[in-house]
Amino acid sequence: MNFILYDGIEWRNLFPITFTRPVSEIRLGLFTIKERWEKYIGKKIYGIITQPFLSKKYSLINDECFIKNILLINSSYLPNEELIQIIFSLKENEAVFFKEKIVAVKKNFFSCERKEKENVLSFKKKYNIKKIIHIQYPWDIFMNNETVLKKDFMFFTKGKKSFSLLGKNYVLCKEQIFLEEDIEANNVVLNAQFGPIYIEKGVEIMEGSVIRGPAAIGKKSTLNVGSKIYGGTTIGHFCKVGGEIINSVVFSYSNKAHDGFLGNTILGEWCNLGAGTNVSNLRNDYRKVTVWNYEKKDFIPVDIQFFGIIMGDHSKSGINTQFNTATVVGVSTSIFGYGFPPRYIPSFSLGGIQNRKKIPFHQVCETAEIMMSRRRVHFSVLDKKILEYLYQLLDI
Repeated sequence: MNFILYDGIEWRNLFPITFTRPVSEIRLGLFTIKERWEKYIGKKIYGIITQPFLSKKYSLINDECFIKNILLINSSYLPNEELIQIIFSLKENEAVFFKEKIVAVKKNFFSCERKEKENVLSFKKKYNIKKIIHIQYPWDIFMNNETVLKKDFMFFTKGKKSFSLLGKNYVLCKEQIFLEEDIEANNVVLNAQFGPIYIEKGVEIMEGSVIRGPAAIGKKSTLNVGSKIYGGTTIGHFCKVGGEIINSVVFSYSNKAHDGFLGNTILGEWCNLGAGTNVSNLRNDYRKVTVWNYEKKDFIPVDIQFFGIIMGDHSKSGINTQFNTATVVGVSTSIFGYGFPPRYIPSFSLGGIQNRKKIPFHQVCETAEIMMSRRRVHFSVLDKKILEYLYQLLDI
């Protein structure tokens, strides 16, 4: 069977995180959604169906494709044992549903030229799954991260042996800690009494750092001196973090290297928070928050009390930036200036409340190229075209 992940209507609801990626490239728990599906099914995903301007970088299949024996899966659903069991038993034109929404459908053939919507009544058989994690909005990422971390740890460490941690360290509940090779740590605390801790290869944890599970630290990332990582936190690959972080997901190649608080937050890739940047994750009056909605172009109420920021790829904050509760930041912004920035900061914005402008596109590219080259990653033509498409499409 050829497995294909596709973006449903959730792609638009997940802005600004999905401005620059398919839903399947969202990270939470120990993996991206695509990586998690590959581990559950035991093989590589055949292809991804996403927006045309993202397809050349992510899709893996061409527009004229004709594929036999396929399983189409909505990327916004996370796999679990029950769903995998049903999927492998599906026959032609049978589907899996969750609350009247399609999760997956089996087809004998699929043509990329035919993109008609599935008719619910046409399926030969419908299976209903009772429980599944559905990522519909950006805040679903940090709200589900603790649960996903625990499930990922239990599922993917079963039968595997952890490496030992060298150096003088304080470790609590060792059986709930899994370490890959080449981890540097000395005089640190790993406390897995409240949830598991997974640390990938090549991570450096500097002295005085404390990790309290459930938490995951991605490969080649660095925790600076005195870092405090609380439960529900995932740090992606090649990140540099410091200060205090709780119940947040930092995508790969992003930095929060200095002191400051980050809570109930999603940072996209290639973000950098300047020294002293702080994020409020609770209103002074303890009320539920309102959050910017891209479709309605207004703030809408959501049933959440703790909410930090959602920041798109390539965005930066200057030193001592203070973010209000439930702030949404677009792609490639550069935030600085006195006072609190607005709770909605459009993509490609330069400055703060005093004098916000749109960054010239050549500067957007120059900044991205410089930052990426520091991690030995090439700013490709495809990367540039994605940002160019967004630059022409989005208004500040």
